[in-house]
Amino acid sequence: MTHIEKDKKATLISIGVTLFLAIIKYIAGVLSGSIALVADAVHSTTDVISSFGVLIGLKISDRKPTESFPYGFHKAENIVSLFLALLILYAGYNIIFTSLEELNNIKILENVPLAIVIALVSLLFTFLLSNYKLKIGREMNSPSLIADGMHTRADTYTSTAVLIGILGSYSGIYFLDPLAGIMVSVFIFRSGFEILKDSIKVLLDASIEYEHLDRIREIISRMHGVNRINSLKARSSGKFIFIELEIETNFKDLEKAHQLSDTIENKIKSEIKNVDRVIIHIDPEKKGFIRYAVPCIENIGIKSRISSHFGEAEYFCIFDLQTDNNTLLEIRFIKNPFMTLEKRKGLKAAELLVSYKLDKLITKESIAQKSPFYVMDDACVESGVTDADTIEMIIRDQGIGSVI
Repeated sequence: MTHIEKDKKATLISIGVTLFLAIIKYIAGVLSGSIALVADAVHSTTDVISSFGVLIGLKISDRKPTESFPYGFHKAENIVSLFLALLILYAGYNIIFTSLEELNNIKILENVPLAIVIALVSLLFTFLLSNYKLKIGREMNSPSLIADGMHTRADTYTSTAVLIGILGSYSGIYFLDPLAGIMVSVFIFRSGFEILKDSIKVLLDASIEYEHLDRIREIISRMHGVNRINSLKARSSGKFIFIELEIETNFKDLEKAHQLSDTIENKIKSEIKNVDRVIIHIDPEKKGFIRYAVPCIENIGIKSRISSHFGEAEYFCIFDLQTDNNTLLEIRFIKNPFMTLEKRKGLKAAELLVSYKLDKLITKESIAQKSPFYVMDDACVESGVTDADTIEMIIRDQGIGSVI
């Protein structure tokens, strides 16, 4: 069963259960003379209507995008949630108004045991139904179903107030019913306000929660090829999330940049639920220098001799060349910890150098079609061959004017 079918099933179950409760509460209310039960039955009838509204919202949001609505109809759910919030607020108003009236018109109930049983059944079924709808709504990230579940959860307070009122009448404490109704209305108003606020935020394209943005940012930052995240925006539309991001990469090849974009989108969708679309804008990395790496047999500064074997080099010299005035910014040497390995030393050395975010590797021997080459190529590191014997000669070949 698909996700869409699952939330529709939850809504249909809600309609059936709520309609059943409305009927038995109305019958028990008439037989006992309990105004609270009759009012609760009418309230349940409005829940049936609101659940039909959720079903209609889900149906509309399922429609595929059209030329006039290229982003789909997902916000239909949020519109339904907005009306449900208003319905909850109206229900709260009715409860507090009726409760105030009952304070001035005390009535003795009849058939109280029947009314108590029905009130208990209503409370139990309403509580179970609210848990079910909230569970499915959160699992599917369906705002209208979550709103409907919260509405049903608010109904448990109403059912509790009705039960307390009936028990109070049975015990001779007649004012408990209207007092409980006033207390319940406070919870109902709060629930309605939260749903109203969330619905308006989505309809106005407000950002998703910061913790979710941080999770998305963490996923992107782990991706090889992403040097910097310049912009990240995400909004909700119905149960779905739309993401827009701008990143910097040192990938110069258009095909590799496109592959990076696809990889990011697939990774986000695999780890974040209900992501509908990821729009990615890729900018070339803005660096003021070019970073080189050269294998060496010694560490004596720019006089160091270049190794004839990449994987067996004792050191790697890494230097940065400023792009605007050909100035050497920094030289450093790192020890090659893999030079004594029997196998895969070139591969391991290449993986180590890639972590330094190189732009170009210069060697005496060509690494073309060898494992280090594929590591460098995958990281978009350019490979070159030189006849120079020392780092100083390579620096001179690069046209560097001065050393800082």
